[in-house]
Amino acid sequence: MRRLTCLLACVLATAAHGARYEAEGIASLGAGRSAARELALDDARRQIAVQQGGRYAGQSESASGVLAESSMLSAPPVQGTVRVVGEREADGLLYLRVVVDDEPASVAPAAVPAAAPASVAPACAGTALPEGRFLRRRALATFFPLDVPRDAAGLGEISTWLPAELARRLSMRDVASVEDGSRYTLFAGQTASPLAGRAAARGFAERSGAQFVLAGRIVDTAVVRQAPRFSLFGAPGTTAGAADYTGPFAGLVGGSLKVAPTARRFALDVWLYDGLTGALLMDERFEGEARGDVAPSSARAFTPWQLDNSDYGRMVSAVLDRAVGRVALNIGCLPFTARVARAEGGQVVVDAGAVDGLKAGDRLMVYRPQPASEVRDAAGRDIGMSEVLVGDLMLSQVQPRLAIGVMRGGAAQTGDLLRFPRR
Repeated sequence: MRRLTCLLACVLATAAHGARYEAEGIASLGAGRSAARELALDDARRQIAVQQGGRYAGQSESASGVLAESSMLSAPPVQGTVRVVGEREADGLLYLRVVVDDEPASVAPAAVPAAAPASVAPACAGTALPEGRFLRRRALATFFPLDVPRDAAGLGEISTWLPAELARRLSMRDVASVEDGSRYTLFAGQTASPLAGRAAARGFAERSGAQFVLAGRIVDTAVVRQAPRFSLFGAPGTTAGAADYTGPFAGLVGGSLKVAPTARRFALDVWLYDGLTGALLMDERFEGEARGDVAPSSARAFTPWQLDNSDYGRMVSAVLDRAVGRVALNIGCLPFTARVARAEGGQVVVDAGAVDGLKAGDRLMVYRPQPASEVRDAAGRDIGMSEVLVGDLMLSQVQPRLAIGVMRGGAAQTGDLLRFPRR
């Protein structure tokens, strides 16, 4: 296989005086002249936007005589007056010649970029997108079983609200759109372990359309230190983890001394699976310990919305943030992948759309998995499968949850994969 990678940065500074830009937009007449005129005008505008100051990222790939390309454009709106100066038809296509007279622009003061926090993990090499663009990979967050349920007093239904909270925090980032799948478990009837969930992860991903599946287990929620604390004769809100003090002089204080938790741990394992192959992509443990207000209370529910109400909750929230950061980094370092939902009459429907970061004019490479050619490691575990390059797809329509495009090269089939390769 021969791979050619190109990154074109078309950054053309606009002069203080007016400038003239020209481009020829092209569109098919298959849907009628009015529709073709709008599409050709959009095509010309994209070309002029690049000339005025845009960034274009693309990659081409050749395999077995098939040449395919992927591309993505980020550019500001066209500045100036747009005029159509020429229009012609040829071979079922409409050609529009467009001219833009750029008005003088005021020079804005240069913005000083803010220094990145030292705690921010470096982005993986070669995955930068054009400015202003993002790609959300779809993921499914599943049930997190408890290793020691008896230690989880006062934490509510943590096995279900924890993955839901991970999904919410991950979805706030531009790299992922995560569905709450806390009602699903990868480990029905078996001990939770990273390798035990591979087959189930693959099945859930196929049914949900997810590119990744997130799972794990809650390893430790134990109290590690206790100390006597004063309580005003069993006042409301007494901590459930406290025990009455029965030592010397207990009768003189009316039972107001109780032994209560003062330090508690929290640890969870997080596993990230590839939805297509079930391969384990991440296996990391995140943990912390809180001191102070760590005891469960009958007057306070422990939920994601009330984590800031106690020392223990704030520590758990910080641990979740670290886990989300690592998962986002791992997901963001892998190519965005979508699937062909339907292919009919030369028109291809993709199961991703505007909310996932796609735009009209994007070009994606199309691959066909070869299930019969699964690759195994030395231990006999499936680690992937080979793919055949079919061609590339140009998106012409993008809706919130789907996109429609036209193939170039071979013919797409339902289930084929569409991908922006690593840049």
